[in-house]
Amino acid sequence: MADNSGDSLVAFLLGGVAGAVAGLLLAPRSGAETREQLADWLEANREKTKEFLEHGRETLHEKSGKVAAAWEAGKKAYRENAG
Repeated sequence: MADNSGDSLVAFLLGGVAGAVAGLLLAPRSGAETREQLADWLEANREKTKEFLEHGRETLHEKSGKVAAAWEAGKKAYRENAG
């Protein structure tokens, strides 16, 4: 069974961001008020975004190490069985 939890999380977060942006753009406020509110929201969530991206980088690094190890193990097993 494939691990799709990362893909699901990214899709969920992108949907949430899209919904928030749509809500702000369609809100009955002036452009200046909307831009100010959006800037405040972005500033408040900047740290959360940095943490999310750092976690994603760590996970990617960890998984790429596992793939490399599996690849090497496969090559070794092939060499042992082919010869």
